[in-house]
Amino acid sequence: MAVPSGVSAESRKQRIAMLFENIITRGELHLADEVFDEDFHWPQFDLHGPDGVRTWVRAFRSAFPDIKDMVREQISEGDVVVTRVVCEGTQLGPFRGLPPSGRAATFAAIGIDRFREEKVIERSAWFDMADLMRQLGHETLTIGPAAKP
Repeated sequence: MAVPSGVSAESRKQRIAMLFENIITRGELHLADEVFDEDFHWPQFDLHGPDGVRTWVRAFRSAFPDIKDMVREQISEGDVVVTRVVCEGTQLGPFRGLPPSGRAATFAAIGIDRFREEKVIERSAWFDMADLMRQLGHETLTIGPAAKP
């Protein structure tokens, strides 16, 4: 599938880098309007639109206030951008139903973002929760309603 004229694969990669480097790492939540479509949906957390992204980022930054997301590689094909990031942060707030551990962790994550023109319309993300929980000193992972952002 070809990228629509006027929208380059590189510009889409830059928008996703903006999510990690500006919105998540620096807390520049207003930029969500530039990256995410009003019809955006993140099925994993049932979040919608730029406000849904802001909700997730606030919760993540509350758990890891010193979070630093660093883009390591990106692949763009058609309307999809796949990004691998390395995240570093200290859990100082509740995360996925677990109390603050005060411990630092470094973990990899992969995001898959589908675009409509120049904005993200859908996202999914994966990271090694077992390794993250081990680093944070947690022995269990809460799954279910408490796991929402």
